[in-house]
Amino acid sequence: TVLLSCLISSTSFAKEINKIQITDAWISEAPPTVSVLAGYLNIQNNTANDITLLSASSPDFAKVEIHRSVIKNEMVSMKKQNSLEIPAGKTIKLSPGDFHLMLFDPSKPIRSGNHTEIHLSFSDGIKQIIKVNVERRHGSEDHSHHHH
Repeated sequence: TVLLSCLISSTSFAKEINKIQITDAWISEAPPTVSVLAGYLNIQNNTANDITLLSASSPDFAKVEIHRSVIKNEMVSMKKQNSLEIPAGKTIKLSPGDFHLMLFDPSKPIRSGNHTEIHLSFSDGIKQIIKVNVERRHGSEDHSHHHH
């Protein structure tokens, strides 16, 4: 009975983890004097119901917020989002120039080749801890110059 109970429990846990898949997670490297970094990832909802990303945090940053780049009158600004809906069966890409995570006040230098953890909390009660690589950005777009 105990073995059967453990087997059912571990199967349920595996199903919980597979509801939401996180891929291609990375943080853009910035000079040590920059106090705000940007994080990117893909969130795939493998369920038949919409799921909402409610919050993100990291032990290496004072605060993590969900943001979206908005262009108005040819000016780019960042707009804080209270949450981010991931429709059933869809993937939302947090990428440069669109939705992204803003990571404030790193507690240690964040350099290319390092990694950090980001903790994600979703509306259905799922919490995921993901390992995120720090990478140099390719191209000219960089959020490190934006003031929040």
